[in-house]
Amino acid sequence: MAASDLAQLADLKAWLAGSSGIGAGDDPLLARLITDISGAIYAYLDRPSLLPRTVTERYDGSGKRRLYLRQFPVISVTTVMVNDVVVPAAAAPTAGGSFPPIGWLLEPWDGAPPGRAQALDLFGVWSTGQGYDAFYHGRQNVVVTYTTGYQVVGEAATVPSTPGPYVIAPLAPYGPWASDAGVVYANGVPLTAVPGAPSQGQYQVVVTNSPDANPPSWGVSYVFSAADAGAAVSISYGFVPAVINNACIEWAAERYRYRTRIGQSAQTVAGQQTASYSLSGRRAAGMPDFIALSLDPYRMVTQ
Repeated sequence: MAASDLAQLADLKAWLAGSSGIGAGDDPLLARLITDISGAIYAYLDRPSLLPRTVTERYDGSGKRRLYLRQFPVISVTTVMVNDVVVPAAAAPTAGGSFPPIGWLLEPWDGAPPGRAQALDLFGVWSTGQGYDAFYHGRQNVVVTYTTGYQVVGEAATVPSTPGPYVIAPLAPYGPWASDAGVVYANGVPLTAVPGAPSQGQYQVVVTNSPDANPPSWGVSYVFSAADAGAAVSISYGFVPAVINNACIEWAAERYRYRTRIGQSAQTVAGQQTASYSLSGRRAAGMPDFIALSLDPYRMVTQ
């Protein structure tokens, strides 16, 4: 399956359970449908990706102190430059601290999808002799590098104690796991990802994908060494929001069933029962209305 797929084959086959004729022989067709539908969803959302990635963007300075970043949600900001001057990060406000801060400050994401466009604010004077306290007027004179995408950051967990297995399943509260973003001990020291059996200070990500099992199943586990038994860790990972994951599954399932009734708007069975099918959609591609309504809050509208 393609890396950009928004659903797993096992989940689609589980959704289609009970449909006649579904078997391993349909796997290539269903996998292709998932990839095609995923591409259509990305196009509708006007997003190149949903998973964590780092982008560098240029903006025209507006003369204001607030800039809304194009991608959302924003996990972190790496650098901000205005007129080739690097702006430092400001300390977040704290009780009893000094305010306003000096530098840039990102409006934080609460971690729950869908998220929204986040503000990047400038405060104070940080360049000697110059008051760069605004995104000064200019063409492409503001450059911001930041990490964007849907990610669970620092999910607290404990490696099971002896005897093993020394396995942690991510909670994935907002949607299915999609990519690893690292593991650290409680003290902040990172562990190293390895492809095989881990030693102390290492971990392995194991993906179970059984689309033809009964029932079909898919899952992810973080495997640790016995030497790390009982260790407190924090796990970070990218995820596909559940709403988008479900939309991909349901739309792909609808297209799969459509092949048995291509072009039909209604069907009468034994002269007694008539089934009607909707052929309309929100877009020329035929996106069902219920899919479009569920995806609308995730569309990229900031320019």
